[in-house]
Amino acid sequence: MTRVALIFGGVSTEHDISCRSADNVASALGDRCDLVLIGITREGRWLRYSGDPSELTAGWEGHDCVPVALVPGAGLVELGEGAPRRLPVDVALPVLHGQGGEDGTVQGALEVAGVPYVGCGVMASAVCMDKDAAHRLAASAGVRSPRCEVLWRGCSDEERAAAARSCGGFPVFVKPARGGSSIGVSRAADEAAYAAALDAAFELDEKVAVEEAIVGVEVGCAIVGDAVRGTWMGEPDEIVVPDDGFFRIHLEKDPGANTELRCPAELSADELARVRDAGTAVYEALGCEGLARVDLFVTPGGEVVFNEVNSMPGLTRYSRFPQMMRVAGHELGDVLMGIVEDRLARA
Repeated sequence: MTRVALIFGGVSTEHDISCRSADNVASALGDRCDLVLIGITREGRWLRYSGDPSELTAGWEGHDCVPVALVPGAGLVELGEGAPRRLPVDVALPVLHGQGGEDGTVQGALEVAGVPYVGCGVMASAVCMDKDAAHRLAASAGVRSPRCEVLWRGCSDEERAAAARSCGGFPVFVKPARGGSSIGVSRAADEAAYAAALDAAFELDEKVAVEEAIVGVEVGCAIVGDAVRGTWMGEPDEIVVPDDGFFRIHLEKDPGANTELRCPAELSADELARVRDAGTAVYEALGCEGLARVDLFVTPGGEVVFNEVNSMPGLTRYSRFPQMMRVAGHELGDVLMGIVEDRLARA
């Protein structure tokens, strides 16, 4: 049976979501593979967890854990009592979100250690996390992105004002430039809100993106595969925000509290075709492989505009990627096992 290291947790602000994703992945894979659970604490410690998988969302690190490390050329190594012991696995599935996990750092460590892994590689992971770089590559593939200006921590008031003007004036969106989700993103409709949004974003990253506010519907494309061997897509979805006009993710207690996710998206056949084309073009231009979710906007005039790529999308029970796959007739466990098998075939 294939031995899969399921890596979860991490040092980012999305630690809890990663644990929830891992919980759902463990359930979806069931007895189809031999799961080795590798949790990363908020402080960055790597631990092999041998307890009940149902506890991945609460308190797993407090018991049934042995320290592990990635060793160059030797793979995963347990550091328990006695001499270090190699922990053999066939492939790693890093279900990590945000910085320190989804940005290429863990992927690079796995490559140095000689452990094959599922998902985007080092370059694609890093590019997807950097919104400025991602937008530039998307533009090279012929997909429009919002006007965007990058500011660095410590920039002057004049530079802040110029960035907003170059993006068309208020409202604008302010976000950490290197981030894989909507955490730290603010919509600023005036100068006071803009100043507060910049301060909040700079708390999370020294590089901040100021973007033109796009009026339209946000849609998502769940994509599997790569440019060499081919890609395929789940059913695109659509986010409907009924109240404050701003989608807030990760509402675990009530995921649908301020949004409605429509899957399939209620788009015309022509719009849907262009969304699929744009999503695939961005996925391939950024070098994605394995799986990713490409988010786009469709304006009232029917224009498709690139938003961002989540190189490891949420895989919780209520996340968009599993739902888009399910509506297209593909259960998450089947999708993930297919990706694992494809990766092992070329290991």
